[in-house]
Formats: sequence, structure tokens, C-alpha cells
Amino acid sequence: MEIRNDEQLSMAEESIEKARVNISRRSFLKGAAAAAAAVGMAAAAPAPMKAEAAPLQLPENCHYSWETAPDPIPEEDIVETIDAEVVVVGAGLAGCSAALRCKELGGDVVVVEKTSTCQGRGGHFGSINSKAWREAGVVNDKKEVVRDWIASCGNRAKEELVWLFANNSEEAMDWNIDKQVAAGCRLILGGARYSGDNYTEHYGYHMFVGGPMMAAGEVVYPGTEVVWNLHNEAVALGVPFYFDSPAEQLVKEDGRVVAVIANTPDGYKRFNASKGVILATGDIHGDEEMLKAYCPIATKCNFSQYIPVGGNTGDGHKMGLWVGGKLEDTPFPSMLHPQAYNRISSFFLFVNVDGKRFMNEDTWVQGKSLGVLRQPGDAGFAWSVFDSDYVEQMKAGMPYSGGLFNDNSSSVYGRDFTGEKEEGFLAEGLENGTVVSGETLEELAANMGVPVENLLETVARYNELVANGDDEDFGKKAELLFPIEKAPFYASKF
Repeated sequence: MEIRNDEQLSMAEESIEKARVNISRRSFLKGAAAAAAAVGMAAAAPAPMKAEAAPLQLPENCHYSWETAPDPIPEEDIVETIDAEVVVVGAGLAGCSAALRCKELGGDVVVVEKTSTCQGRGGHFGSINSKAWREAGVVNDKKEVVRDWIASCGNRAKEELVWLFANNSEEAMDWNIDKQVAAGCRLILGGARYSGDNYTEHYGYHMFVGGPMMAAGEVVYPGTEVVWNLHNEAVALGVPFYFDSPAEQLVKEDGRVVAVIANTPDGYKRFNASKGVILATGDIHGDEEMLKAYCPIATKCNFSQYIPVGGNTGDGHKMGLWVGGKLEDTPFPSMLHPQAYNRISSFFLFVNVDGKRFMNEDTWVQGKSLGVLRQPGDAGFAWSVFDSDYVEQMKAGMPYSGGLFNDNSSSVYGRDFTGEKEEGFLAEGLENGTVVSGETLEELAANMGVPVENLLETVARYNELVANGDDEDFGKKAELLFPIEKAPFYASKF
């Protein structure tokens, strides 16, 4: 199986970055209260700052607005009833996959979607094993992966669901690989993983690039193309998709959900489901009230990468609650990446907006973000500080650290780290203001906007730890301790 193509990977990386910046600017500009500030800052800061949410108006005697179920939609308001065996709510990756596979197995299935198009984002698709990884000589031990998974979740995972994924993800990924390759995409195996003794990550993600949308010059996430490929095949097999048709209520009879009522452009339609309803409606990030209730740390994030911005409003969660469903214990798990502003963070010295170090920088992708968001002042960002030898330091340190966004999000399995993309991130950051530099540490601190005395003290202490080969303050391994001494000095905002 051919899994390497540098030209197509570069095309995908360029498309991802353009899509990221475009969506960043759109989400920044969407808030009327922040519009004036956004116009002035968009060119300098490709990732948006968050705007303060308006005070929430809740019904009397009700803690949250969704805790009161709406009145049933009257029968006389329903303009049409459509019968199917399975109704899928949501036309994203999960929904399109479910609809296509259901149809392949002989099911009668329909899809309803609140927006006017399919939804896809990102570029990494994970499974514990796959035929492509087996051909590359990498086979994961499922038991080991599940143990690490549960540990990284602080034992909050529902283990039967983790094992459902563990036992079926390879078959599902092999199915998806065949679909994407048949549609014209090239498969590339992702190389980013944490390789240290702690925060261990396992190989298992796939990238699909160079498909018909990218070949036509469209600026899309690879994930968008993957979803559209599944959608197009489902449509070819006869699956009807109802767009601009938000599902508003589930219908429950005799203890089971039997139908979905959606508000279509023609009016309310009832979609009967004789065998079941699949809720694939996305997360809650577009509903500020739900975020505050279930995942408050996400309200501190500066940028959301899903599309369309504001579309994921917990619709499936709410409809499920109204018919007797139960949510998992709070807080909901977050999925955070330290890629807003600039992508260079790696394992360099991290300082907060006070110019002080606050964590062991040798950690995994979400650990960095959580550490940043807990800092005083709720700035939502921190600085990664390094000197002009940063590429050579990264090359030396990668065997002891690694992981997604420790180098970049498009590293390829089997390819040596070169630092070329990071040099590009640095140049881009210097141009748009997400990276600052200084010929002296004093100048760097001034350009960062942090107290000069604090940064000087922090760097002096860090260099002392480096010289001793022992990070007594935060325990970073000696192989990742590099001095900050060669001008020019840099700070990357992340």
C-alpha cells in the first residue's frame, strides 16, 4: 500500500493552515461586541480572543434553560411523515459513516442535518490498529493501549465503551481507508506521538490528502473531504439527506425512541425510525450556557476549530435529556490543543503573562493547554521562550519527548524531524505578531509585555538548572534542558 506522497502532504498542510486561519478570522468576527477590536487585530493575530458572554436569562425556578422540556410539537403542525428503519441526526463524520454503513448492510436510512452542508474538520483519524499500520510493521497491544487510555482519563472512562472502540476500530478504519482511497485520497501515516516514559502515546492516526476537493484547489480541512467522500457514496446508494432541517424533538413510545421531528424548510416533518435513531449531533461548544455548566474550562479557550462556528449547541444532549436520557458526570472531558496563535511550543521554557515559569514543559498536547488555562489572569495563552539554536535543540530532544504539536501536526511516520516547518512557523509568527524577538532578554520581555525583572529572573534560574543538568523546580528530564543564551531570543505565543 502506497502511503507516502510529499507533494500531496504539502498541499494538505497548506490547505489545513488556510482553513485554520480563515475559520479563526470568521469566528473572531462573529461577535458583534468584539467586532471593532477584531477588525483591528485580525491581521496581527490569526487566532481570536474570546468575548465576554452576555448574562444568561433563565426561566424562573429553573437552574438551566434546557432542563424544561419543550411542549410536544402538535400533530397538526407536521406537514409530512417519512418512514425509515434508521434515522441519523447529524451529517458529520459519525453521521455520514453510520448512514453509509447502514445502507451497505441493507438498511433503510435517512439523515437530517441542521446546517446546509456536511461537516468535517481536522485531519487525523485514529484507530488502535489498521491494515496500513500493520503493513508498516506497527501493531499495538490493545490491552496496553486501553490501560494507558484509562489512566490518561483519570479512570473516568466508561471501560465498556473504550473496549467497544478497541475491539472494532481496526475494522472501521480499514473500511474508511478503502472508501477514501477509492475516492482519490492518498493515505499517510502520522508520526507524532509522545515517546517518553510518561504520557505514552501510541501510533495509530491516519491522514487522507490529495482528494478531489483539494485537487480542485478548494481550501478545506482534510476532514471535510473525508466526510464529503462518505456522503457522496451514501447518496449514490440512495440515502436521502435533509439539510437545513434541525432536529428539535425525539418521540418516545412504550419506552423507546421511535421518531425524530425536524424543522425542515417545508415545515415540521416526522421521521419514523422502526429500528432506531442515531444521534450524531456534535458537542456543546456552541452553547455558552452548557459550557459553563458542564465544561467551564472550555470557556477560557481563544479559538474553536469546529465548523460552522457556533453550530454545535448540544442539540442531541438536550433532546436525549427530554426523553429520559442521562448525561455523564461533570465536568465533561475537554479536547484541547495548544495551536492557537503560533504552533511553536515544544519542550522549551514556558512562562505566563507574569514572566514566570509554571509547569514541566515536557508533557502531552492537552497537558500544555490545561496548564496554560489555569494561569493567573485568565489570559488564555502563554509564551514558549527559546534562543536561536531552537531547531538543533528540537532535533536533539525529540527522541525523549514528542507528541502532537510538540513538532507539528503533519509529521509523517518514518520521516526524520528537520525543523523546516518550525522555521516557517517562526517566520510567520514574526510577521503576524504571534512570535516576538529580542537581541537581549530585556528587549524580549518588553516585546512580550511581561515584567522585565521577572523574565530575567526566570531565565537565569532556568539556565542554572540546565547547567546543573537537574530540573529541581519542575522535574523536566535532563535530555530536554537547553540553555537560553544565544541571541536573538524568541517567545512564541501559544
